[in-house]
Order: sequence, then C-alpha cells, then structure tokens
Amino acid sequence: MTDTSLETERVPRLIQEILGDRTVTNVVPADEGTDDVFFVTVEMPNGDRHCVLKSRSFVDPPSFRVEPRILDFVNRRTEIPVPAVLGYVDEHDSLPAPFFLMERAPGEQVSAPESLTDRALERTAHDAGRHLGELHSAATFDGYGWLRAGMDAESEPTVGGLSITDLEPDWPSRLRSYAEGNLARIEESGRFSDLIDELRAGLDHYLEVVPTDPAPVLLHDDYRFGNLLVNPDTGTVRTVLDWGNQFTGHREFDLATTEHYLCGRRPLDDDRRDIVHEALLSGYAQTDELTRDDGFRRRQRAYHFIGQLSPLAWFDLWYGGGDGSDEIATRQKELALSLLP
Repeated sequence: MTDTSLETERVPRLIQEILGDRTVTNVVPADEGTDDVFFVTVEMPNGDRHCVLKSRSFVDPPSFRVEPRILDFVNRRTEIPVPAVLGYVDEHDSLPAPFFLMERAPGEQVSAPESLTDRALERTAHDAGRHLGELHSAATFDGYGWLRAGMDAESEPTVGGLSITDLEPDWPSRLRSYAEGNLARIEESGRFSDLIDELRAGLDHYLEVVPTDPAPVLLHDDYRFGNLLVNPDTGTVRTVLDWGNQFTGHREFDLATTEHYLCGRRPLDDDRRDIVHEALLSGYAQTDELTRDDGFRRRQRAYHFIGQLSPLAWFDLWYGGGDGSDEIATRQKELALSLLP
C-alpha cells in the first residue's frame, strides 16, 4: 500500500457510508497497490461478507471515479470474471472520497510468468485472449480518449454511463500522445536517455503502419499478473482486476501489450513468448474476429514497440531498487532495440 492517507480505524465509517449500519469485524491493509486498499469483513443478515475497500490516495480523482463504473459495465456486458461493485462514493464533505466497495474475488496472485508451468501459462494466455475478445466486442465508443464518469467529462455519457475526454482526431494521434508522454519520461530519467533519438525515429515510422480510424473499443491495457487472480496450478484466470484509467483504441493494441505482460517481456524469439502469443490469439478468436495476415503482423510489431516504451519510462517505479534491477534494465533495453524498424 502507498504512504496511506486513510487510517485503518476510519475504514468502518467508509463502509457504513455505502452499506449502512453494518458491523465491520476485520480490516486488513493490502500489501500492494497505488491507492489505499483494505480487505474487510462485514456482518450481513445472511452471514459475513468479505469485501475490498479501495480509496483514492495516488491517482487523480477522475481516473479513480471511473473504475467502479467500468466494473459495472464489464459485469453487465461480458462474462469476464470481475468483482461485483457494492457501492461507491464520488464526493463527501468529511470522508476521503472518492472510494468504492467491491466483493472480494476468488483466486490467487502469482508474481510473474516464471511462477507457472508452460501449460498453466498457456491457459492464462488463452483466457486472456477470450476476455479481451469479449471486452472489445462489448461496445464501440465515439472516439479515442480517456474514459471518465459523466461528472468528470464535458460530454454526456454515451455507453454504459461512460464518457470520453481528451478526444484525439484519429488513432495515430492518440497513440502519439500516449507514446510522447513515455518518451518525455525516458528523456528526463537519464537511464535510457541515450536511446531517445532512435526511439523517436521508431515511433515516427510505426505511426505510419497503424490504421487511422479503427473501431474505438474499451482497452484494458494492463492485463498483467499483478492484476489477475488465478489458479496457480492450472493457470485459469479467476478474476481480472484494476479497471481504472482506461482509454479507447484499436483492439489489436491490447493484444500486443498483453503479450508483453504475460510473457514477462521476454525476447521476441523466446519459447515462452511464443506460447503466450499463440494461446492469446487462439483465445481471442473464440470471442472476437481476428485476421492474422501480414498486415496484422506489421501492426503487432508497431504496437509491441510502442508498448515497450512504458517499462523504459517507468522503470524506477516498476523495477527500481529491486534485486537484479540492472539486469532487468539491460533486458528491457535490448527488447526495445530489437523492435526498432
């Protein structure tokens, strides 16, 4: 958990704001999370209910407020296993809003693909493909931008109570905004700043490869083991977490970023990346259309390159200070270089 602004003793008051006069019998802070997260047990008429309270402390309020609405959207329109939202509070005079309460979901967290056998990893990737296909076929939106609650957007909600802000005129423009933010961080950080000219040239090249106006769909863009609860023996995905700060875009971009995450950003010729790649696309084809032609492969390489800018930009947050961080930095740099056109 972050340097919390919400003390454990105050959690029952937030629960009561959502569920009414219920007794909270247990509160345990989560070990990880960018915002304040607590596992709580609440006495209910039909027995104890195990829940998760999430309260904003890191991300900006508009990015936070949209998550329970996206969870509701995904619950209503797909069969992707996500936690049921029990209620949310957008603003409050005396409590640290926004916050929301959801049911505690089943499954276990695994730290990385190395924790799974090849067969289990294949199952996780296949489930990921099915889930992304369902998500992308659930709805199309009015353009390319960030999803927000109606109260945080100038436009009226269009799909499932969700609005889009910071609209871009086309998909390449949206991707450039996404990538330029990462490039700015890379240049400032110093660790990978020697690559900046090559990376900018690579971005310019690949933006010519991607389509101008593909159907704008909701992207997860963070389908990684830290946001999954799985059966570690079989690899079956039991819960998909973290639906805040989502944006709309080309469905194929989600496939490329998810492949990066699920294979642990391994080299392009690595056997485990190949396992993830094939299982991911096989699963996707079960729930949405997918044509694996030369154009698709060119676009995937473009999206792999753009997606690989993120670990370079956010390296210190993701990996800095951990064991073997220098070795990880070398691998991430080599992967980025291998994806240059």
